Amino acid sequence: MRFNEVYESERATRRFTNRKVLDRVLEEIVKEAQHSPSLLNSQPWRVYAVTGDSLSKIKASFKEKAKAGEEANEDFASMLSLNWDTFPSQNMATMGASQTYFFRNKMELFNKSNNEMFNAPAIYYLTIPKKSPAWSVFDLGIFAQSLMLCAINHELHVMPAHSLVSYPDVIHQYAGIPETEAISMGIAVGYKDRGAEVNDPKFFPPRLPLEKIYKLIK
Repeated sequence: MRFNEVYESERATRRFTNRKVLDRVLEEIVKEAQHSPSLLNSQPWRVYAVTGDSLSKIKASFKEKAKAGEEANEDFASMLSLNWDTFPSQNMATMGASQTYFFRNKMELFNKSNNEMFNAPAIYYLTIPKKSPAWSVFDLGIFAQSLMLCAINHELHVMPAHSLVSYPDVIHQYAGIPETEAISMGIAVGYKDRGAEVNDPKFFPPRLPLEKIYKLIK
């Protein structure tokens, strides 16, 4: 695919089909994403592609914990400040309002899909060492974007979601991730369920006007 086609195709997929993603494709995507730059070539990231029985166990355990009302306790919550500045807070408020308006009678569908981990056949769990500087978080973000674009180039669809890392103890257990690594994010990959109403293409959160974020200084 041409770069602009890949980039413009990046959308959150909220429901995947049951079609499996080939192991070799999952591996090739990570291999391609390794071209991402990092501070002093530190390459702090590690990637765990979870599928099959292991993923089924994670999904079942997540559902049990959510049903029991157990609060999320993400690894990153202990590493990063969650006090947002006014500027991003306003953007998130706008997003929340537009999402509620769009989904109207579909919020139940959205929540159901979210609770089922989007029916994803595969999830990439990305980690960095718990002893990491903020630069490693920046590097990981670059790598994550590369990974998603590479997946799209392989004609897959993606869903990076906060909910996928809500209970890191479960992921550490079933994915065999060492406790020395912080599970930063999960990226679901698979084939989009085009018949799922929750994947309505009309919903695309608005982007800020360019002048709100960009200044040319001479």
